[in-house]
Amino acid sequence: MQHYRVVCFGWLIFDFFAFALGVYRSADAQVVLAMPEGRKSLELILVDDEGNLPDSNGRGSVPYRYRISKYEITTSQWVRFLNAKGKSQPDGGLWNNDMDKALSGDGPRCEIKRSGPSGAYNYQVAEDFADCPVSHVSFLDACRFCNWLHNGQADGDTETGAYTLNGYWGTDGRKIQRNPGAKFFIPTEDEWYKAAYYDPSKSGGAGYWKYPTRSDQKPSREIDSTNGANYYSGGYIDPARYFLPVGTFAKAIGPYGTLDQAGNVYEWTEDLKPPFLRTLRGGAFDSDDAGIHLPVANPVFSSISDVANIGIRVAASEGQQGFELGTIGEATEQLAPKDFPRRPWLDPLNGKPFFPLAWFSYASDQQDLDELAEQGANMVLFVNAPADVDTEQMAKENAVAMRNYLDYAQKKQIRVLVQFGGWYAAHMRGDMAEIARQQRWIESIADHPALFGYQLYDEPEYTAGFGLGVPDQKKLKDFVDSFQKLRESIRRWDANPNRMISVVFNLVPLSSWTEYLPTVDSFQVDRYPLDKDQAYFGHRGDWGPLMMAWSMHHGAESMHDYPHLRNPAPCLQGVGSEHIEGGTVGVWRNPLYDETRYMAYSSLTVGSWGVFHWIRQFGRPNNPEIAKNVGRLYREIRELLPALEESYQQPPFQVVQNHTGITRGFLTDSISDVTTLCLADNRHYYLIVCNNGGTFSDLQLRLQGLQLTSSVPRTAHVMNEGWSRNLSYSEQQKDWTLDVHTMCFGDVNIWVIDKD
Repeated sequence: MQHYRVVCFGWLIFDFFAFALGVYRSADAQVVLAMPEGRKSLELILVDDEGNLPDSNGRGSVPYRYRISKYEITTSQWVRFLNAKGKSQPDGGLWNNDMDKALSGDGPRCEIKRSGPSGAYNYQVAEDFADCPVSHVSFLDACRFCNWLHNGQADGDTETGAYTLNGYWGTDGRKIQRNPGAKFFIPTEDEWYKAAYYDPSKSGGAGYWKYPTRSDQKPSREIDSTNGANYYSGGYIDPARYFLPVGTFAKAIGPYGTLDQAGNVYEWTEDLKPPFLRTLRGGAFDSDDAGIHLPVANPVFSSISDVANIGIRVAASEGQQGFELGTIGEATEQLAPKDFPRRPWLDPLNGKPFFPLAWFSYASDQQDLDELAEQGANMVLFVNAPADVDTEQMAKENAVAMRNYLDYAQKKQIRVLVQFGGWYAAHMRGDMAEIARQQRWIESIADHPALFGYQLYDEPEYTAGFGLGVPDQKKLKDFVDSFQKLRESIRRWDANPNRMISVVFNLVPLSSWTEYLPTVDSFQVDRYPLDKDQAYFGHRGDWGPLMMAWSMHHGAESMHDYPHLRNPAPCLQGVGSEHIEGGTVGVWRNPLYDETRYMAYSSLTVGSWGVFHWIRQFGRPNNPEIAKNVGRLYREIRELLPALEESYQQPPFQVVQNHTGITRGFLTDSISDVTTLCLADNRHYYLIVCNNGGTFSDLQLRLQGLQLTSSVPRTAHVMNEGWSRNLSYSEQQKDWTLDVHTMCFGDVNIWVIDKD
């Protein structure tokens, strides 16, 4: 059954004189293919049996021969790389201070220390970490290491070769893929999977093992076992160091001869997890079955993430002369946009669609409700509501205060989402007395007509965090479970099925946000689109507006997997406060009306429902200019409310346009250059068109399914903008065509067509 082979590089000339004596060893030599005596070298294993069949999950078939490293890349090997190419690297580049416990605190650290000035940085590794796997290495770090190997080490280039980087340090990285001719590279999932699990000599015929130790039984943690690995089981094997030196489980050999493909550190692979995250394999010192046997769920870690339990294993072409097979691995073409289910929020009073025009108000009162009503808002999310129930007296007083607030909100025709951010804690610790007070509080207001629903939390992903290991996953699960228990309790105490239960998320989709989706009916997506150096929409980058649209699309797309969810709502921050100007105290910004208008409509066209603004009554005076412009936006949307409430769920016509591609080189894998939303009320058709791309002078819109009284050409005008275009019918195409016209990035056109 021993089918593995090791290739040694005795024909290379090595410099073995770089290591100095002492607690820490300096590593100045550049060669890592063979390290000095006592240090693990970069040995490469041949993986042949090309064209093998895939496993039952579709993984593992590779049509060519290749090599993969016997061990994970070690810390001492990375130190050699740093001393060759990191002389001037800033913190956060190929080295970051999380690698050094003295700088970043206790926890899993590979203990690489840096000394000296920039331009002459020197790196050293603690003796007992030298042969442990390197960690806090990002996917792009790994690409640069492979480029260095590809280019002969020494002063070899890190920016070209196996991967074309040319200084790229961004989070997206979809365009970073293996070049033809690559000699050293990060393995694809199939390359990694085949080396770990496929055994051509398996008893009963070639096939796949369940674990990378030639076993269908979960490994033990016994060092001398032929089926052992460093993973978490009620604790760590080494709670001080976490990592074990590579090859510690020397008898637990993979089918081709690899070691530690189960446990120690997770390992990057080249494949993409849409939209732009990379996949991981192999498990780690803090994992259980994830990665050792089951796929690793990567909810957040992007191409620049430096993580304590993630390292690398490299692969190579058979003779290091490079592949000439074209693109290797998973295709990275941009994804086509998907349609989204249309499930709007429902009014608890009548079950009909209700479109929020809302503010977050931190400390709302009657004056705040007066001002909101004057702007045209129909809802407020009351952040610091009188909802604390820590004592009986507090519960009684706050229930009365909440009811009084709701009474006044009803007079102003404003609905209320009530936030009680700390209520989950009683359910987490099983405090039945406090839970009983929560019940009495909700029962005291549950019949109020101004009450729209309850908000459980603001950005829970920051509180529970996220991570791949067992302790991190348990912390997250306990937190989510407490939300689920709170939700179930609320449903018992307030039987109205349309009472909204929501949260606010921020990092959609780069966080643990999907874990919370079973616990809510919908959610608001909170973005920070502006900073003080990028002040005006027409004269700045497009990070904020596109990030909002991108987030909203992924939020809406989640409804495919969670049929109970209703369309998420955007939280527009372009008119909110800016928290860093002046260093500490936030100030109200210029309202940036055009930008927030674009974010509102672009979000609608890619799957949102409602509009929220952030944040009022937050320790600074409200800005009358902001109030005026928010009111301007609300008045415009109020013209569309009948159409939104009547036709959002079932669009009354279809539109075909000539800019459905995704051409921007940004986080827009889901956002077409031009997005549209079709609506109708009893008198008009409406077509909302948003330009998310660039300047298009040839935009053509063809409308299918309009039910008009005749086929005579007519005029469509753009709401509130005083211009129009001809609309003509084609007997051949059976559709209506708007005259070709120009749109620029950020433009929003709301076309109005009279039905009569």
